[in-house]
Amino acid sequence: MTSCSPDARTKLVIAALTIAAFAIGLDTFVIIGALDVVSRDLAISTGAAGSIISIYALCYAVFAPLNAWMFKSMGGRNVQILSVSIFTIGNLICATAPNFLTLAAGRVVSAYGAAMFTPSATALAAELLPPAHKGLALSLIFSGMTVSQVAGAPATSWIADAIGWRFSFGFVVIAGLLALVIIAPMMSGIAATASERGNRPVSQGLSKKIYGILSVTLFIVVSEFIVYSYVSVFIVGSLRTGVPLLSAALFAYGFGAVTGNAACGVLTDRFGSYRVLIAVVSAQLILLVGLVAFRQHGVLTVLIAFFWGNASYMYLVPIQHRLLGLAGDRSKLVLAMNSSTTFAGIAIGAFLGGILVETSGVASLAVASLLVGLIGIGLAVVFMRDGAPAEAATAGYPR
Repeated sequence: MTSCSPDARTKLVIAALTIAAFAIGLDTFVIIGALDVVSRDLAISTGAAGSIISIYALCYAVFAPLNAWMFKSMGGRNVQILSVSIFTIGNLICATAPNFLTLAAGRVVSAYGAAMFTPSATALAAELLPPAHKGLALSLIFSGMTVSQVAGAPATSWIADAIGWRFSFGFVVIAGLLALVIIAPMMSGIAATASERGNRPVSQGLSKKIYGILSVTLFIVVSEFIVYSYVSVFIVGSLRTGVPLLSAALFAYGFGAVTGNAACGVLTDRFGSYRVLIAVVSAQLILLVGLVAFRQHGVLTVLIAFFWGNASYMYLVPIQHRLLGLAGDRSKLVLAMNSSTTFAGIAIGAFLGGILVETSGVASLAVASLLVGLIGIGLAVVFMRDGAPAEAATAGYPR
């Protein structure tokens, strides 16, 4: 579909994918706000509880490219419905888990479903909208995830603290069921056609530049999740009576993610992936250090979390925008590889953060995040810089 203005059915499909992405976003981040409560309830260490994040992320990293290969011939509609169903079942297992092993098993199942959904949904959105709006297409899908952090992450954190972490997973189950009801009738017809276009024969191997950009994703995500995985451990206290500082900070982060994501698609189409990426990753490093340094400063903590949310979700779109420009007829595979790399980064970040917080204290999280992030920026300079002019020309904008 190449028209400048998408038709009504295309808009409905994009809306359905965005709603499903909201549920997937809840699934991805529900454990972060509940980590400290899970640790106490199951009588396990903070590092062991953090391994639940790593288990989910590692499984996602393995499943994303595997699913892209296994389900390459399945229509887009069926892939979306199956993926949402599987991750809903996984969260139901988590909600009823009596122990750590069952909880971990539930996260494996939910990771399988989420890994099936995200690459397929982003590739489909990019297929449905014109090339000049590729960045916008990607940001629309990610907007579902960012909204889940505004409404969902603080809600699941509050639910875990008030009535128990199992109810947090129950909240995700309800969101998954609602997404399933909404997405099923809207995905017929247009989704199948786009899926067929996305499965053309592969003509050539992947370039070294693609692997280089995937390394950029890895280091940036590791840098962020060294800190992000343990916010429920080091952001403590109350903003005001009855308002936990953690919930307020997560809400501010999520709201910032929505505003940043809304701007990022347009900025990427306008200025190119390279400029946007360097700016937002540099800002994120400063904000992550600030969050650790001012983690119990009330309004200041919340303000830092808001700006961090802006930067956090703004680095995803430029990277995927650049990858799509290089992928050619392998767009689904490359997006799956990027999702895999993202969650490998989450797993590594959570693992490293767990070691650091138990051996060296919270302050060491900021130092490690900064060092890893600077490596990510260096890789971005090497592998993304010369792509900016070409992308701008493709998008039809003057530089």
